Amino acid sequence: MAITNVAEFDNGQKVFSVTPRRLSDTPVSRMLCGNFIEVGFGYQVEGMWSEMLYNRSFEKACPITPATYDWFGGWDVVGNDWTEQEWYHSGYMHPRWFACPALDRPESITPDCTFITEKAPFYALTVERVEGEGVHGKSCLSIHNFEVSRPCGVAQNGKYLEAGRTYRFSGWLKNTGGGEVQAEIRFYRTEKDTFAGEPLAVLPLGAVGAEGRYHEAVYEDADFTGWATFALFITPGRVLADAFSLMPADTVNGWRADVIEGLKRVKPSVLRFPGGCFASLHDWRDAIGPRNARKPENSYFWGDVNYNDVGTDEFLQLCEALGCEAMLVVNFFHPGKRFYLNSEYVMGNPNLDAHGDDLPGITDIDAGVECARQWVEYCNGSVDTPMGALRARNGHPEPYNVRYWEMDNETFRWFPRDDYARTVIKYSRAMKSVDPNVQIGLCSYHDFRLQVEPMLEICGNDIDFLADRVCAPDNIAYKVGIVRKWNEAHAHKIYYCDTEALQNRPNTLAPFTAEFYEKNSITIREARRTWIYGLTLVGNLLNYHRCGDIVRFMCFNNLCNTSGQSCIEVAKEQVVLPICGLIYEQMARSEAAWVLDIEDYVPDSLKSVEIQAAWNEDATKLILYLVNKCDTGTKATLDLSRLGRTFTTGRTRRMTAPGGRTQETVRSHGNISVSCEYFQPMSSGLNTFDIPAYSFAEVVLC
Repeated sequence: MAITNVAEFDNGQKVFSVTPRRLSDTPVSRMLCGNFIEVGFGYQVEGMWSEMLYNRSFEKACPITPATYDWFGGWDVVGNDWTEQEWYHSGYMHPRWFACPALDRPESITPDCTFITEKAPFYALTVERVEGEGVHGKSCLSIHNFEVSRPCGVAQNGKYLEAGRTYRFSGWLKNTGGGEVQAEIRFYRTEKDTFAGEPLAVLPLGAVGAEGRYHEAVYEDADFTGWATFALFITPGRVLADAFSLMPADTVNGWRADVIEGLKRVKPSVLRFPGGCFASLHDWRDAIGPRNARKPENSYFWGDVNYNDVGTDEFLQLCEALGCEAMLVVNFFHPGKRFYLNSEYVMGNPNLDAHGDDLPGITDIDAGVECARQWVEYCNGSVDTPMGALRARNGHPEPYNVRYWEMDNETFRWFPRDDYARTVIKYSRAMKSVDPNVQIGLCSYHDFRLQVEPMLEICGNDIDFLADRVCAPDNIAYKVGIVRKWNEAHAHKIYYCDTEALQNRPNTLAPFTAEFYEKNSITIREARRTWIYGLTLVGNLLNYHRCGDIVRFMCFNNLCNTSGQSCIEVAKEQVVLPICGLIYEQMARSEAAWVLDIEDYVPDSLKSVEIQAAWNEDATKLILYLVNKCDTGTKATLDLSRLGRTFTTGRTRRMTAPGGRTQETVRSHGNISVSCEYFQPMSSGLNTFDIPAYSFAEVVLC
């Protein structure tokens, strides 16, 4: 049996007639192409944010969890050293703090790594993490220089500097050894992970006092571009160091300017934040106000420490810079969240996964309702409200007007179905008491997949959309069918969203694609970096087009730096759009609005070759999509005569790759070919279009 539908087109000999009949009574949502940022996972936020110092307050590292290793390829593929992977680049670096002037060596990401090297051979110097004596978080660093006459200190590699840019340092220092201690910042040129020679710059910080205070310095080099080592040196004595920061002066509210430009290419309509799994244990109040007064927290699901430098304000200011909508994921407090990633209240299993911390602050459901109400007030309330006034004191007097709110993530971990639905009512009514215009999303996937209708019977009038996942066409048809059925029977209307969209979940792949991965021994993790995966994304977006705006948006998983399955890859040197970013760059600008029926053609995202036709909003342009997810090219002949229009100009923009396994990474990019061709359509309305192997084309006729 054929696993492709290439024969359906008879190499252009069969004629398909495009009819005026619209497949939906509403146009394609202009918000369809959204995205997803998960804090604490995949080094998304860390790569996009401008902070250049890793572990800037010397906190104890939370071990990278098995879940993270699984996403990055598994223990058997990646092990403890990611550096040889195709997707690896400088944005994934975990540079250690090391006693210097000794030389550092790379350290694998093992469960017991500390990211601090305490001794400097041949130097009378010790650095160590100490708790309870700093100003930020639980830990600070003690630097004890026993040398009689020469300065020593602590350093960190992995700083990429650019000529002509200005960099600002700030850090808290306290003299605890008595006597006079002078401090200075140094930058060294780094070669092969070591530094040598004269420093690029020495920036005096002055005397370090016993009272403890912040010291600042500014660095600019008109000539040097390249890798550098940052170092803090002190004269003999003992100093506590904490709350370090090194950032370029030309940030966009703390975000890298080149990242902003890359994201504008991707053009997300909506961004989801701060998770995912991270959101389920996160208290937004720990991530507002002065950054050095915020509470660092472990990334409980994924490992490592999140400093909460990027919180509500920073995220929403990113959305403002991009001109996109924000969606915030609300933590539903629950007694089971105190210790466990899966709650005994639901699972009935004595062998539960513990997150390793005691979190009593997120256990009381009523307290969680009030926390969510305050979050809406902080984001959307006027300055006359308590939380709106707090937002103004934090630097943003105008409301952010956050419209979309998702009711936690993977809620089946803690809540039975009916309990969750009833809890949604409490949260929704409290949140809408602040702003009646907020849109509330109900989780409708995994263990709740077949229980959506009973949940809607309980809370349907208090929610506005299904927050779903799984792009499989049967799931979409089922869930959109539920939404349509609800809307026919109720005055209060709802809509559908995929808030965490992976393109190769079960039953989302064309048969040829699934076989391609199997024959080429491509793992599910590698698959997400390939061109054929990007073509699957196109097919799933076209399926959503056919639904009209009852499908409001799809948040692609993930936005940045998750082993290549992302829309942007952010190295310290540059920003690159990988496969799915290039697809989004095209599809986020699609003018397709009214998808049309094609006679004798049955659309299906599981086909290897797909065609689709749609009018733009005012029916002045016809947009055609031609997708080929297999290794055999074909042609498609379309009869446009029934549309009652004569088209005089046409443009084809086609993306192709050498093969389905092609990747687009920081290490190797420019592998996807893009060509544009203008042509004159046939006056008869009969037009034949090439559909090469492994290709995606948009044709615009007017």
